[in-house]
Amino acid sequence: MKSRRADGRLADQTIRHILVVAYLYPPASVVPAHRPAGLRRAFESADIRTTVLTSEISGSYEDDQAQRIVRAGDLRTRFNTPYQTLVGYKEGTLETRAKPRWWTRYIVPDPTAVSWFPQALVHLLRLIRSDRPDVIVTTSGPESTHLLGLVAGAFGVRWVADYRDPWLPWLRATQRPTILRRVDGALERLVARRASIVTAVNEPVASDIARRHGVRAFTISNGFDRHLLADASDEEATLDPTRFSLIHTGLLAIDADEPVLSAAPNRTRDVRAFFDALTLLLGQHPELPARLELVVAGSISDREREYLARGDLGKVVRVLGSLPHARALGLQQASDGLLLIPGGADATSAKIFEYLAALKPIFAVTERDSAAAELLREAGDHTVAEPADVESLAAALRSYLTRWAASTASYTPNPDFDLDAYEYGNLGHRLLQLVSTGLSVGDE
Repeated sequence: MKSRRADGRLADQTIRHILVVAYLYPPASVVPAHRPAGLRRAFESADIRTTVLTSEISGSYEDDQAQRIVRAGDLRTRFNTPYQTLVGYKEGTLETRAKPRWWTRYIVPDPTAVSWFPQALVHLLRLIRSDRPDVIVTTSGPESTHLLGLVAGAFGVRWVADYRDPWLPWLRATQRPTILRRVDGALERLVARRASIVTAVNEPVASDIARRHGVRAFTISNGFDRHLLADASDEEATLDPTRFSLIHTGLLAIDADEPVLSAAPNRTRDVRAFFDALTLLLGQHPELPARLELVVAGSISDREREYLARGDLGKVVRVLGSLPHARALGLQQASDGLLLIPGGADATSAKIFEYLAALKPIFAVTERDSAAAELLREAGDHTVAEPADVESLAAALRSYLTRWAASTASYTPNPDFDLDAYEYGNLGHRLLQLVSTGLSVGDE
């Protein structure tokens, strides 16, 4: 297939084979694994052969080879760490979320550059030699994933650098030596300028990349996968029919002093603010436990369980722990309402789109000018409460519960909101259109 470039020149943009590079991929059920899996499904629905290069830390399927999934060796699978439990590589419970080890601050851009990148590079070079892809899509974090794109680009492979988060802004602001901050910044700049196309999950992240590196960045949002929604389990019986069931799925990280799986730096602060507000509300309304249950499903530490079982919180909070993704989706669909804590002004993870697809009223703890808040306002009549003031947060939660727990309450999305635009099939086809038109970061 030949297509006309923005400057009028024709270029051969045939796409027969795409290589998707993602550190986390199913069967890992954590949120970062959903995007590459959803995009791959879209590519294959367009009859494009797709290979995935990922880490062994994601687990494996019996038919990985038939599915064209290559899992590179990773030192993180050799040592017993909380990270293995967080991503589902190892079963068990966490005692507490440990801070990243001090020496990880001295690895640029992140620890996977040592633990996974060398083996992933060997597999990449093999693929380029034996089954050369027409396009490579590297999706981060971790940011070292994009270093494989730099290598593929040097061999003339068209490269999409896809950002799910900004480039480690929280780590850059910590105690890295000046020389390493400069190296990290140089790598970030090199990735942005060498990629054929730069994409990001929302406009704030895309605009930040464009502003700082003088490149054009396109928005390919996070989204949801209709195939997975259709396979969600029936969780009606899991919930208490006599109480309003507010559900939170995914990472809470009450006890995390630094980001764990996400670059969202304020998650722990916002989560603690919410539970402080809930505790205040329970003190003001002793009858509330008879009308409300907060069900928490996701990776959780023993220390977090203890926190949630204390005092009045223990009367309303029920912890289910880590569940298969199908059950998490089923809980969202069976809920009366959903609790969202994005953890940063620029954060719009895949979870928010799964929540929107569940068609339930969302209570979001985030700044009113955040990317998540803007999306929720567009989507429907959801509640956004800022985490800065516990009393106002408690008042917002009380109003939310009063409204949606009423027997006559029924959530209806905004009719002008196009939810289908965020389905991964449509998002993947949009990405294919970008690649097929031959646009690059330098095109206007």
